[in-house]
Amino acid sequence: MSKRLTAILTGLVALAVALPAAAWVGSADLGTIDPLDPLAPFHQSGVRTLSPDTLYTLHGLYYVTDGSVINIPAGTVIQGVFGATLVIQPGGQVYATGTETSPVVFTSGQPAGQRNPGDWGGVVILGRAPVNQANPLIEGGIIEGTFGGTDPHDDSGVFKYVRIEFPGYRFQLDNEINGLTSGGVGDATEIHHVQVSYSFDDSYEWFGGTVNPHHLVAFGGTDDEFDTDFGFQGKLQFLFGLRDPEKWDPNGTSNGFESDNDGSGTLAEPRTWPIFSNVTLCGPLATRDSLVTGNKFGTSATLRRSTRTSIFNSVIAGYPKGMSIRDAATQDDAWNDTLRVRNLSLQAVVEVSPGIVHETNKWADVATWYDRPAYNNTGTAPRSFSDLLIGAAYPMNLNNPDAVPAAGSELIGSADFSDGYLQDPLFTPVSYRGAFDPALPMSQQWTANWTNFDPQNSDYAAVSAVEVIPALQVQADNYPNPFNPSTSIRFTNPRKGHVTVTVFNLRGHRVATLADKEMSAGEHSLRFDGQGLSSGTYFYRLVGVGYEMTGKMQMVK
Repeated sequence: MSKRLTAILTGLVALAVALPAAAWVGSADLGTIDPLDPLAPFHQSGVRTLSPDTLYTLHGLYYVTDGSVINIPAGTVIQGVFGATLVIQPGGQVYATGTETSPVVFTSGQPAGQRNPGDWGGVVILGRAPVNQANPLIEGGIIEGTFGGTDPHDDSGVFKYVRIEFPGYRFQLDNEINGLTSGGVGDATEIHHVQVSYSFDDSYEWFGGTVNPHHLVAFGGTDDEFDTDFGFQGKLQFLFGLRDPEKWDPNGTSNGFESDNDGSGTLAEPRTWPIFSNVTLCGPLATRDSLVTGNKFGTSATLRRSTRTSIFNSVIAGYPKGMSIRDAATQDDAWNDTLRVRNLSLQAVVEVSPGIVHETNKWADVATWYDRPAYNNTGTAPRSFSDLLIGAAYPMNLNNPDAVPAAGSELIGSADFSDGYLQDPLFTPVSYRGAFDPALPMSQQWTANWTNFDPQNSDYAAVSAVEVIPALQVQADNYPNPFNPSTSIRFTNPRKGHVTVTVFNLRGHRVATLADKEMSAGEHSLRFDGQGLSSGTYFYRLVGVGYEMTGKMQMVK
């Protein structure tokens, strides 16, 4: 069992909840903050290794620069505050190497029961593989620097057995950070067994690149589950998406797949041309039989703006509508069999035109194309989720899902890997459609052990062993609290030596240094005067010989 060295001091947990921005906060100092600009992004150089024995908090934008490496071992937990984002720049590398029994976890810094989509930014990995844009920026320039290049085999590291929970930062409409954002990442990069839960934007979005992820979970995201753009040409297999029917994009349409070649629909090269196989997408109607009024759930797949996204041996069920193939170039690729959909079991309930769930208002011939006998697709006519015999019971349990095909399901024995698009050793031929083997219970599928379908109630701050509590006992408080305009910070210094006491505001700016000197062992009291400062939350940090801790106080005027 992993030990958390942040457990300290008479049951207090030193999570350093508000040290300066753009830094990791833990028992190790992993960033030097510019005192003239404490909110400036932090740029890591060299090699840094985190510890599974420390609970970290991430503030601001943390860049792993060209030539630098960040190692995140199995069992490491990283909490993010609002807007905090880990960015691997082109030439930088991340080695997040979780295991089936000890994943790496990125999660909200909020306590259990109070977490929400968008509590922090997310993870952005950028590389030098081809994209179809010139000097593109990720998310409208929120993240500094461009990405992409000419090396399809670029290596951004390893990202495996990782959970990313409650991410997504919306700077403005159509200008967001997703759960896991990939820009120009090459196929030497290893990304697999990743779960993104409750992202405020897309769970996954790939902007160009050639990386080949597999075994991915998208859970409870508000926008699209799997979004591809800017010439992404990866090959992906064994993906599971599950919607929370209470969560959707308030400013757009929440779809299963969404794909564009570029923002204007040109034929820019390389074309967006990912190949998906063995995907199970369970939309909002998988876990309830009706939707909340005003919801923004849309299509099983929206393919547009010259994309060639192709889908094989999969099931998409529980979305209101079926396929939406938009614009002439995308429709031409579908007719010409460059964009391919084969062996897809689809279920939807909204008739866009009589007997058809696909968006015929976008393409009148979509059903004719989809239902070509050689394609072995099903689901053009409305039907219920239970018709597909997915799981042991309907509705599916959101926090303990069973998405294994039951006996008699059309998903069993109906896969086909003879198509030329699947003649690649990256694809593992199986006999079933969707992400799950019908011969195994859900508890033995590839999602077992490392995933978490109830991240709202996980206690990542729990102390795992009493022996990790440091010998030095530090006690501190302030009185009065709340205060106006001054308060006394009282603490016990356990050991003679140099002590610093600093005060920060909620944004991480240092507003006062109360002590920076030698102090005797014993009790001390320092006065903080907030005259001239605004009401709000402030934090005091004590650093002495063998200890550091942070306390919170409130000024109310």
